[in-house]
Amino acid sequence: MNSLPITINLEIPNDPEKIYECTKSILANIQEHVALDLGYQRRIKMIVIELITNSIKHASGDLTQIHLTIDHPSLSIQKIEKGVKIEFSAPSPQIPFKELGKTLNVSFSDVKKHDIQPLSPYKFQFLKPAETDAVDIDHIPEHFGLYIITKAADQFTYQYDPELGESSFVVQFY
Repeated sequence: MNSLPITINLEIPNDPEKIYECTKSILANIQEHVALDLGYQRRIKMIVIELITNSIKHASGDLTQIHLTIDHPSLSIQKIEKGVKIEFSAPSPQIPFKELGKTLNVSFSDVKKHDIQPLSPYKFQFLKPAETDAVDIDHIPEHFGLYIITKAADQFTYQYDPELGESSFVVQFY
């Protein structure tokens, strides 16, 4: 048995035909080091599918990097991609943030869907939606995958590096 933490670095091609194969591979890599119950597996699959789909839609490079850090019972999944930073619809605050530590309500479309907390000018945490914030399946907004990740993860953060032109999405399980 390997000592913890274990870090696994993978390159994921931004190809919709490979979403299932990549998701299966990432889950297998994790399960080589730690046993996962079915509920945990399902949450990880949903998150990985959404992270890969997000890259296919928004990344400017051919490959996306996935970094897994297994430190049982915690697990971190980090996706790094080249591309533009997240932008919100007006009148939402934009990156770089001026107000830190305060809960902000942002939108990617005409529909409000996310509460975030800026941690630095270029980094924020998605906050869990209230249970009363039900989503109407007939009016699913753009970036609904980020909502899914927020609901499935214990913690979900985003950071943009303006010098490298990279976006980093970090999902934590505790």
